[in-house]
Amino acid sequence: MKQQISMRMLELFLWMQFALASLLVMAIGNESSSSLSIPVDSFLLACGSSVNITFQGRTFFPESVYEKHRLELKTQKSIAVTSDSGVPAPIYQSARVFWSNASYIFRIARPGHHWIRLYFSPLPNFHQNMSYASITVITEGLVLLSDFTFINYGGSYLFKEYAINVTSPTLSLTFIPSRNSFIFVNAVEVVSKPNDTFTDAISMTSVHMEHHSDLALETVYRLDVGNESHTNRNDDLGRNWEGDEKYMASNSRALNISVDTSSINFATQNEPGMAPIWVYATAKAMADETRPNLTWVFSVNPNYTYFVRVHFCDTISNSISLAIFNLFINDRVAYERVDLYTILHNFSVPYYKDFIVYTREHDLMVTVAPDRTTNRRNATISGLEIMKIINEVRILDEVTSADRNLPNSSSTIVKLAIIVGPIIGAAAFLVLTTITFCYMIAHRSKASSRSTTPTSCRLFTLQEISEATNNFDECLVLGEGGFGKVYEGTMDNGIKVAIKVANPKSRQGLGEFQNEIQLLSKLSHKNLISLIGCCDENSQMILVYEFLANGSLSGHLYGTAFVPLSWKQRLLICIGAAKGLHFLHTGAPQCIIHRDVKTANILLDKNLVPKVADFGISRKGPPLDKSHVTTLVKGSFGYLDPEYFRTKYLTAKSDVFSFGMVLMEVISGKPALDNTRPTEHINLATWASSCQEKGTFHEIIDSNLIGKVNLDSLNKVRELAWKCLEEHRKNRPPMVYVLCELEDALHLELASPIWQVSVDCALDVVAENGIEEEREQDVA
Repeated sequence: MKQQISMRMLELFLWMQFALASLLVMAIGNESSSSLSIPVDSFLLACGSSVNITFQGRTFFPESVYEKHRLELKTQKSIAVTSDSGVPAPIYQSARVFWSNASYIFRIARPGHHWIRLYFSPLPNFHQNMSYASITVITEGLVLLSDFTFINYGGSYLFKEYAINVTSPTLSLTFIPSRNSFIFVNAVEVVSKPNDTFTDAISMTSVHMEHHSDLALETVYRLDVGNESHTNRNDDLGRNWEGDEKYMASNSRALNISVDTSSINFATQNEPGMAPIWVYATAKAMADETRPNLTWVFSVNPNYTYFVRVHFCDTISNSISLAIFNLFINDRVAYERVDLYTILHNFSVPYYKDFIVYTREHDLMVTVAPDRTTNRRNATISGLEIMKIINEVRILDEVTSADRNLPNSSSTIVKLAIIVGPIIGAAAFLVLTTITFCYMIAHRSKASSRSTTPTSCRLFTLQEISEATNNFDECLVLGEGGFGKVYEGTMDNGIKVAIKVANPKSRQGLGEFQNEIQLLSKLSHKNLISLIGCCDENSQMILVYEFLANGSLSGHLYGTAFVPLSWKQRLLICIGAAKGLHFLHTGAPQCIIHRDVKTANILLDKNLVPKVADFGISRKGPPLDKSHVTTLVKGSFGYLDPEYFRTKYLTAKSDVFSFGMVLMEVISGKPALDNTRPTEHINLATWASSCQEKGTFHEIIDSNLIGKVNLDSLNKVRELAWKCLEEHRKNRPPMVYVLCELEDALHLELASPIWQVSVDCALDVVAENGIEEEREQDVA
């Protein structure tokens, strides 16, 4: 009886805490929740337990405590298991075991960033060997764990921490057993965190990552640098900090620094992303000035992108700065000539900097070294956090994605995900399928419909490709993208071609290779690039296209090798590209969404006729009875549809948004993202929006157009660009509307006195002979 009363009092307390947090949310409006001492959302579940469990200074409650108000457990069959012997820590003394798909559905008081922490450890007294349980966990369309087992795992427990941006009122955490097995979990945490923790990261990758605040991350390392106790410590946000000694490079001789926390000027910069004050009270510095640097080496999974946060606090200086240093990540300069006193105007002030890093290696190195151009001979850092980005563009393979296996659910809130287990020999099967497909396409008769007429897809030998490129001569390289290098080639019949050769270390591969063949071999349109053939020999994946002599639209807009395009030329190129996209959306048997529309993927032939290229990540759109396709985010930052980025709902309107950025580049002659511009101008869309609000949009117009453009025509395109860039897809126009507006803008431009040629005549010339011949007639 007393225990029941105690549990009811506990439930009442938690409910009051939730109500108080909700009131605080309403009171503070749009202010950051980081200012609250109590997280708005706080679920600490001791799964399968009937009693409270204290672990690392925090109390975990039985699931029943939360189920009354804010938690729903959806499962067909589960049991609770407990044990107090042979377990690594109290949190692992109980577990919930499932034999079918199961979901914890958390009611979120305030959408935004949340920590998700998972605890696993096999219990020894279960009637089945829990080490054989295959564990797959999914949330928000992301695969957190995939078929993990303890069989070949070196440890007795597994702890995982993720940072996820929750965009809906509920968060579903789904556990999926595989191979007719079962699945278990010992404890779960879902705790809200500051929303602005991952902003302003410096990108060190070739892929621009604009929406850092929306990244989903998995914690890999979190170090309290200079901590000599060798014991892990948890902070008030539940983050676990470990010492750094075991990660130091053998040739680094460092001095551990430790000061009283009262000497840290923490209040001057108490931001959400800060580490606890005791992290900044410890540090490492140079112990020997003859040593070149301090280096930490971390084992990581190659071919992933990582979020790296470095914490600084100059506790080694007093009246004069003793440390002006450089920060290197993987031997590249990440942060140059760091002078903390100049930045913060005081000593012992916490400070951190964020970086986005891609690595192809198994090691990730972080180094600080004194800047040798000064007389300073020291360097220091206080903390390091390394997180793997698990929803980065082009990283997660769709074969293992959750979204394509989501069954219908009776709940309107959540869809349970089902992941098909790995298929043995899948890679070999796909290779054979690709070769067979190319062979069949080469011998198929033409279909009667224009949209399904296959181009000839010849299967080239590696010898033919090598001869066409003079044994892959670097002098013939036209450019390099995510797939690999593109060479100019000449076939034995004298015809020039563009040859795209896959880089074996690229993040793209067989999926993109096969996708491009399957799509382009079935499409034929004058504004889509033509695929001539392919080669899949000796593990080489090669695509052969028609050669387009004038490169990309991006090169003509802000490259240095071309004469600036006139406004009329720009309009004609945009019209052609819009026709190609309109055909993809409506002319094929099923809508095709390009997913990577940008000026670099609009190529120009010798007459500047545009052709949309690069279909590696394109995919079929939704069937007629569906509004969207749910898929992992892929594309190029700066052009990504923000609604698609947040929800993973892909539609043809995602291409419309990207095309809006193309129009903005055409107007301004500037790239969508440019880190060499001032901070407030890095993102072209943001810069343009600011100019629009201030009535100074003329500042962003390409100087090559000033005095040479019909303003009515330019304004029509500007208004069209804003319509395409609407935040919500329902407010964006379809591609056919975009095409009509662009043609109207061309009519306005051709009606200008500077063009002494009729509109009809001009359009006829373009259709028959191309832009270049039309330009010659205009000059005449």
